[in-house]
Amino acid sequence: MTSLGRGVFVPVPTFFKENEDLDLEAFDKHIEYLSNSGIAGIVVLGSMGEAVNLSDEERVQVIQQCSDSVQKYNRTLKIIAGTSSQSARNTITYTKQAAEAGAGFVLVLPPSFYKGSMDHDALYQFYTTVADHSPLPVVIYNYPGVCQGLDLSIPLLVELSKHKNIVGVKGTDGNVGKMANLVNKTNPEDVTLLAGSADFFLPELLIGAVGLIPGAGNVFPSLCVQVQVLYESNKLQEAIALQKKLVEADDALCRWHGIPGIKSFIQKRLGYGHGVCRNPLQKASQVNAAAIEEAVDAAWLLEQKSRSSK
Repeated sequence: MTSLGRGVFVPVPTFFKENEDLDLEAFDKHIEYLSNSGIAGIVVLGSMGEAVNLSDEERVQVIQQCSDSVQKYNRTLKIIAGTSSQSARNTITYTKQAAEAGAGFVLVLPPSFYKGSMDHDALYQFYTTVADHSPLPVVIYNYPGVCQGLDLSIPLLVELSKHKNIVGVKGTDGNVGKMANLVNKTNPEDVTLLAGSADFFLPELLIGAVGLIPGAGNVFPSLCVQVQVLYESNKLQEAIALQKKLVEADDALCRWHGIPGIKSFIQKRLGYGHGVCRNPLQKASQVNAAAIEEAVDAAWLLEQKSRSSK
């Protein structure tokens, strides 16, 4: 079994030109920005990557570009590709395509269109079928916010964690108590437990999680990494102080304006991309973009300081 390992895995946006065509040049520049920040890997085609609004051909192009960029800038980075779909059959197809395009792991949401029928047995069969046929190790993605409130249960996750090709769980439910239960009931040699947002990273590290997949990591990758480094170096008070800064930044970037806000900040401060999302998502307004910049300024200065010291 291939282990996912510990650390920060940044879920990157998919960049678009003004006409909403893929902007692979901007994508490449973003991987370059992230590559020397100390992160463990990149996540493509997740919720941050607007995967639901991409064609099958575009999905492959994005993974291939990520693989090419990682080979160019930092070959140690692991690539996790989102391959979620509403059927096991189509998810397996996406998973095989991801393997051919250069991904090393896949991230899979539960199917939720027929939410009323998604009981324990149905979800168990879905994930085990995908894992049985996937050429890549599977990371389960529990995110009720994009799955009509469907929240994978602790018994189900514990049972699935025993599958030899299921190697991780990303929890974007914000439930620290649930993460603690998973830590207690799963074998760390079988499954990597990952926080799903920067705003509760340190609390979940404290109860046994070993990594993070943060949207805010697109702007503050070094700060996310540093929280874990400080915690694992027994510098808890410093980790707490930095976590507080990260919470403020995460709130402004991800809670206020989500993907448009992150893309806007990248365009203004890093100088690439157009801030464009696929319709129906809209660009951040000038007022909102200015508010984001003001709210995250302190964390941005810390990020620059952290990167310059490396």
